[in-house]
Amino acid sequence: MERSDANCSLRDEGDMLARWLTHYSGLFGFENLSIMDNGSSDPWTLSLLKDAEARGTHIYWHLNTHHDFLRKGGHIGNIVHHWDAEYNYDFALPVDCDELLGVFTENGLSLDKQKIHTAFEELLGRHSAFRIETSLFNVPERPDWYAPIRHFHKGFLASHSLEICDDGHHEPVSRRHAGYQSTRLTYLHNHNRPFENWRARLKNKLSGLVDVDDLDALRAYGEIPRAEGAHLVASLFMSQKDYLHQYDDDVRLSVGPGCTETVVIERPGLAPRIWDNTAYLRKNPDVHGYALGALQHYLRHGFHENRDLGDEG
Repeated sequence: MERSDANCSLRDEGDMLARWLTHYSGLFGFENLSIMDNGSSDPWTLSLLKDAEARGTHIYWHLNTHHDFLRKGGHIGNIVHHWDAEYNYDFALPVDCDELLGVFTENGLSLDKQKIHTAFEELLGRHSAFRIETSLFNVPERPDWYAPIRHFHKGFLASHSLEICDDGHHEPVSRRHAGYQSTRLTYLHNHNRPFENWRARLKNKLSGLVDVDDLDALRAYGEIPRAEGAHLVASLFMSQKDYLHQYDDDVRLSVGPGCTETVVIERPGLAPRIWDNTAYLRKNPDVHGYALGALQHYLRHGFHENRDLGDEG
């Protein structure tokens, strides 16, 4: 694979940016990263952005209005078309600042550079849009534990194929081949923060669109079809208890750092255990050949089907 280019948009997210830069510069190199800064002002974020810029990352400083953030899909499209005209590259990956790219493997899940590049190499020469089917959202107040969000898919494209990139990067469209192809790639989505901090970020995203302290105005805004940011409104009505326990009834994973593929898995009524691909396939032979891998099968289907993990006795 020649190279992949990753693009993100952010504002005053220095803690997330530090993780993002260390992860994606290791995967692709600083020179293959682009960042749209949406008007950051805190010194930490600005320092990281300027340092990354000095190392070759392209920082788009001028996309600094709220409208630019809400319409980031169009800006990403313009950036990708610029890449098509100026560079040789294989894939364009639009990614949020709180998402770390990983891959489901034959043994579990890994953030290892070589395993991720191997997953991309298997897609070379194909020109449909590509889909990251399963994102993993971090469990509040449980570091390194994640739960699968099955309806939250993201997308990316091969070079010279972009037709449309939507503002959430969920359904990019290829002009070269209709439809999409599912992949083994995943995101560790570090969306959930301490409760009050999380609420403050939601309010910041809705600022200028609706009075975030007026509950009636929020309810009315949330009912407007296709209103900008309306999908965030329901979250502001979530209680702290519900927020902290939102994944209690689902399967959860503890994901290790770096190159390890080992995953610890737990679910209601079952003590934590190390995921065993071989045991799951032995107990569920119909899963052999599932293109997205045994662990992703369990997360997407097997858990709800009450499948035996194969080591339960």
